[in-house]
Amino acid sequence: MDFLVKVKNMDKKEKILAAAQEIFFKKSFYEATMDDIAQLSGIKKPTIYYYFPSKIDLASQLLEINMKNIFGQIDDIILSTSNIKEQIERIADFYAHFLKKHSKFFIIVQRIGYDFMHKEKSKKTMNCFFDKLLERQKRAGDFIGEVILSSGKKVSGNILLCSMISSFGRVTFEAVSHGDKPKKEEILAIRDIFIAAVK
Repeated sequence: MDFLVKVKNMDKKEKILAAAQEIFFKKSFYEATMDDIAQLSGIKKPTIYYYFPSKIDLASQLLEINMKNIFGQIDDIILSTSNIKEQIERIADFYAHFLKKHSKFFIIVQRIGYDFMHKEKSKKTMNCFFDKLLERQKRAGDFIGEVILSSGKKVSGNILLCSMISSFGRVTFEAVSHGDKPKKEEILAIRDIFIAAVK
């Protein structure tokens, strides 16, 4: 589907974010320009600056909205069942589905993250984003509550969720950094390891 067809029914802010996502996928954060985003979105640059005072603000808001959506889904999955094995299975299935549908997002995260860490102002923005991400992850982990491992040891839901998401992230970014798509079977193998690890 053509980009312009996809954005037809979006409001201005959504069009800007959608265009930015496309541009950040094609170019690095520092190579991308507000002119590129204006041209693709069909929205004048002063309007873009009205919504987003800088390219850093635009990129960080793009990351934040996507992460908020991801953790909103994870919260819903956790609250849909109290069975920890089912929670793990459903989170892994959601992640695999999200990965298939939105694989560009992980490339964008990697590019923005890499570029952001090389300049002091953007580094602070990225650190703030990661703090919010950890806060959302902890909240989701709190919904899980205490987990009993197959060894009998108890751990917090936050530790379990953090470990699982970190494992998913590692195989994802490793594949993406080599220009490959992450393999669903690797995500499902991680899922099976975590299911076997809990009672």
